[in-house]
Amino acid sequence: MKPFSIAIVLFLLSACTNVQVSQDYDPLSDRLQYGAWQWREAVQPTVGDIRIDNPLLDRRIRTAVGNHLESRGVARASERPEIYLSYRLDVERKIESDTTHTTVGFGRYYYPWYGGIGTETSIRQYDESRLTIDIHQADTGQLLWRGVGTYRFRTYKTPQDAAVAMQTIVDKILFQFPPAN
Repeated sequence: MKPFSIAIVLFLLSACTNVQVSQDYDPLSDRLQYGAWQWREAVQPTVGDIRIDNPLLDRRIRTAVGNHLESRGVARASERPEIYLSYRLDVERKIESDTTHTTVGFGRYYYPWYGGIGTETSIRQYDESRLTIDIHQADTGQLLWRGVGTYRFRTYKTPQDAAVAMQTIVDKILFQFPPAN
């Protein structure tokens, strides 16, 4: 019964945030593994968008990354890290459309050639967020791995809801690291 309940919890968590993830890395690199880590930048550079330039959001992302790494047994380095982590959050306006076939018409006695299918097209704008997490080799600065998560930008009713959603997003991105060669 326990595996069934775990499956339900995982399903519900995945339903909370639909995140499309991808990764890129050098498959020939032999350094694609975890080591003691630090943030590359102590403060996230501003980009001029108040949705992104938010110290509360920055703290949520950094906490989520730290929680994920800690859960995998990776320590944060106080000195001499093996890897540096950085992130970038972008929000971009997107447009989506749906076409629905609403009616079907047939010709009448006087107009047998008249008929057709009625359609209705809806067009909506939405904001798409893209969280990119980079892992760099500390001694050379070389980019070892990049994970990207794309999802719809949302606002949350409580800070706790926002933290849970961010943890889910970060977990999905970092679950890909280290890549299976």
